[in-house]
Amino acid sequence: MAYWNGNLNWLSSGETRNRFVISTEKTITQLGADNSSTKSAQKYDIVIASAGQGFTRGQTSMLLLNTYINQSVIVLHAKKTVLPYLFWNLTNRYDDLRAISDSSSIRGSLTTKMLSKLKIPKVEDSLILKFSEFAWSIIPQIENNLIENKRLTDLRDSLLPKLMSGEIDVSDIRL
Repeated sequence: MAYWNGNLNWLSSGETRNRFVISTEKTITQLGADNSSTKSAQKYDIVIASAGQGFTRGQTSMLLLNTYINQSVIVLHAKKTVLPYLFWNLTNRYDDLRAISDSSSIRGSLTTKMLSKLKIPKVEDSLILKFSEFAWSIIPQIENNLIENKRLTDLRDSLLPKLMSGEIDVSDIRL
């Protein structure tokens, strides 16, 4: 128990269901980070779930925070100029990622070796740069929207029980 509920983010492979990750469901302590096989991943890294029998394996996300990851997550670091192209390419190739991992083992797992063999379509550098400029102009907006959605969801979840129990009375409020 000395490893969990600390102040360091910890991403499980199931959390790759979120296209952009702004928070993690679990946290670990520094002791947990130091004494386990977890690896760190940085904001804007691309993460791909490498295992899972359900929908998890092959899901791809962009981190909008620094975090530690479990062993069933692959981290890709890329130059800022190609990262958006690589990210959106991989997020739209879920079926391809599942197919290459299914063909190699009964359990189905995706490895960095398999990923290195995945063909990424070659695009002119000027087009990648143009796409990158556009993407980097909207990624902060996506991040802000997700943070605001989380804040409002947390507020709703804290107020709703109080409203339902009568602890808070809003009958006199005019809208």
